[in-house]
Amino acid sequence: MNQDDILRQLLAHRGMLIGYITSILRDPDLAEDIFQDVAILVLRKRKALTDPAGFAPWSRRIARFEALNASRKRKHAPCAIDEGVLEALEPHWQATDAEPHDAVQALRDCLQRLTPRAQRLVQLRYSENLSGQPLADKLTQPLNTVYVALSRVHRNLAECVKLRLAREGHRHA
Repeated sequence: MNQDDILRQLLAHRGMLIGYITSILRDPDLAEDIFQDVAILVLRKRKALTDPAGFAPWSRRIARFEALNASRKRKHAPCAIDEGVLEALEPHWQATDAEPHDAVQALRDCLQRLTPRAQRLVQLRYSENLSGQPLADKLTQPLNTVYVALSRVHRNLAECVKLRLAREGHRHA
């Protein structure tokens, strides 16, 4: 894989990798630092990845080793999960590697079905990272109205995604 492809994969799997590292270290700030180290290693070792479909387990293995090394260096803060348990859980992680993509696709489809007003609200909240009063000001609406609207959008999206995944036969729907 070339560098651009690896970077795209890293961005697509960033949340999973940081969550995985955080579950090992119990420190979200350290997990961010370790993710940066993992990204550098993944870029350096990209020629070892022969099948792009294997990116998730391959990068997760690198993340595990980096997180365990960081834990060993910080002797005062033990791992949240034993290395043997991580190894035993790997087949379960691999079984779910395809599911986030399906959920993301379902979410994209559900976002397209929102009203233009709801889509604008989601865009301002998550793409432009506005929240609270700045979001209400941008929409020229009372703060409580914005909170209620966001709550409805979240609920509608959750129900839509759940139904779509259930229709497609996903076990975690």
